[in-house]
Amino acid sequence: MKTLKLLAAIAVLSSSQAFADTSLKGVGSALVASLYGKWIKERRQVEPAVKVQYEVKDSSEGVQKALNHGSDFAAVDTPFTLEEGQLVQSRAILHLPVAVEAVAITYNLPGVETGLKLTPAVLSDIFQGVTKKWNNPAIKELNPGVDLPDLEIRVVHREEESSPHDLFPSYLAKQDPQWTLKRGKDKKLHWPVGQNVKGDDKVLEKLRLWPGTVGAVDLAFAAPNHLPTAALRNQAGRFVEPSADSLAAALSDLEGLPEDFQVNLDQSRAKEAYPLCSFSYLLVHQNYFNVTHNHKRGQALVDFLNWILADGQKLEADLSYAPLPDSFLSQVKEKVTEIKY
Repeated sequence: MKTLKLLAAIAVLSSSQAFADTSLKGVGSALVASLYGKWIKERRQVEPAVKVQYEVKDSSEGVQKALNHGSDFAAVDTPFTLEEGQLVQSRAILHLPVAVEAVAITYNLPGVETGLKLTPAVLSDIFQGVTKKWNNPAIKELNPGVDLPDLEIRVVHREEESSPHDLFPSYLAKQDPQWTLKRGKDKKLHWPVGQNVKGDDKVLEKLRLWPGTVGAVDLAFAAPNHLPTAALRNQAGRFVEPSADSLAAALSDLEGLPEDFQVNLDQSRAKEAYPLCSFSYLLVHQNYFNVTHNHKRGQALVDFLNWILADGQKLEADLSYAPLPDSFLSQVKEKVTEIKY
C-alpha cells in the first residue's frame, strides 16, 4: 500500500512539473456552466497543475472567441448554419458533442402546481407577447380540465441567453420567423415583452414574487430546486417533461452521428423525447499548435477532452444532463485524435 501511494505521489509530481504554469480558457454557453464547473473541479483532482477556467458568455460570443483565437475552447448550444459551417470548416474548427443539455419552462401559476402542457408555437407566442393571459383559448385547448386563472402572463428572460446560438432563442426562432426577421446585423435576439434578468437565480426570484410568471431556466437548475416544468409537445405529438430519461430518449432514434456531428435533437421522432434539448458542443481548433505554438497547452487540452469523454461523462446525469452513448463517444474520441498539438 505504501508503495502504491508513493508511486501515485511521484506521478502527480511528474505531472505537475510537466504542466507547470499551464492554463486553459473556455468560454460560451451559460447552459453548461454548472457542468463545466463540475468537470473543472473534478479534473483538478487528477491534474492539479493545469488551471482550467470557464467564462460564461452567450453562445455567439463563444463562436467568435473560437474563430478569433480568443479561447482554447468554446461551448455552444446549437449546430451551425450552413454559412457558419463553411466558415468553421475553412478555419478547421472541430464541433464536438460532449453532453445533452435542456432548457425547462417553469412557471408560477396559482392552482396549477404541475402538469401544464404547451406546444412550441404557443410557447413562442407567449414570449412574443401575442398570448397575454393564462386562460387564453390556445392554452386552455392544450390543458382540458385544468382551471387556468384569468391572470396576466409575466414573461421573464435571461440576458445571457439572447443569441441565436443559445438553445432557447434558437428553439423559438424555429417556430416563427418574426424572431429574427428584423434582427439585421445585430446578433442578439430582441425580446418583445417581459423583463430581462441575469441568471437562473433571478428568474426564480421573480417566480416567487409574481404569480403568473413564466421563464426558461436550465434543467440543471430546475431539477434540484424542484421547480414545476411544462410538458412540451414533441415531433411525435406527445407532451413530455424534461428529465434525464427524456433527454436520453431524444438520442434513441439516432443510429449514429453524422461526420460533422451536426444534429438537431428537437427534431427527434422518439415518443418520449423532450424537444427543448440539444447536444452541448465544444469548439476547438483542429490544428491547435498553429494557434498557440505551445505543445504543453495542446497536450493539456487534449488530455482534458479525453477525460471529458471518459470520466467526465459519469458526472452528467447527477447534474441533469445526459451523457453520450458509448457508440457516439467512440466517434467523438476518434475526432479528438485529429487535433494537432
